[in-house]
Amino acid sequence: MQISGMMFIMMLIGLSGCLFVWEEEEFYPAMALSPMPEISMSQKTIESKEGDVVAFIPEGWYLLQKDMFPTNNVFAMAVDSTMTLTMVFSKLTIPVKDSVSSKDVNGMMRFAMQQHIAKSGGLVQQIGKGRPLLIGRKTFGYISFAKANAMSTKALVWRSNAGNHYECALVPLEMTSTPVPSDSMQTTIIRSIASMILF
Repeated sequence: MQISGMMFIMMLIGLSGCLFVWEEEEFYPAMALSPMPEISMSQKTIESKEGDVVAFIPEGWYLLQKDMFPTNNVFAMAVDSTMTLTMVFSKLTIPVKDSVSSKDVNGMMRFAMQQHIAKSGGLVQQIGKGRPLLIGRKTFGYISFAKANAMSTKALVWRSNAGNHYECALVPLEMTSTPVPSDSMQTTIIRSIASMILF
């Protein structure tokens, strides 16, 4: 009787330990945003090669020529009037083995982050957690990353209705003496860009 009582107490202690195990979530909960942009947007548009994505760019921004694109998967780039921010639209090429997990927004964020880390040789690290953004019926993944002691890049990832995966990255530039917009302003800009992406 005493042995079974001791075993019962030990089992309760073991279970109570399990009840208080905390594992940090990988992503923040989804956030619903207004479908209206928070900054003025222009009538200038960009379009993916497949024609399944159309996006508007902010007022006062300039589209760059294709010969300035860094890679073949980039299909549009724009810079602000002060040359402190650039917006890069690219298509994500997802291997067949990763295609199933990348159909959901969390899988897309994971894949995009893995790609940035790999391309940088491990120098880029994610900042904070990813977050799904809901704008009407559209869902985006929102991630932020940077090299050590560098300004962060903010990026949106999404899957078009045609099944293609895309990214829009907002990259700070240090080309002039003009200060780069604040982190909160950059967040406002990329949320406004998201509200004007059609797919």
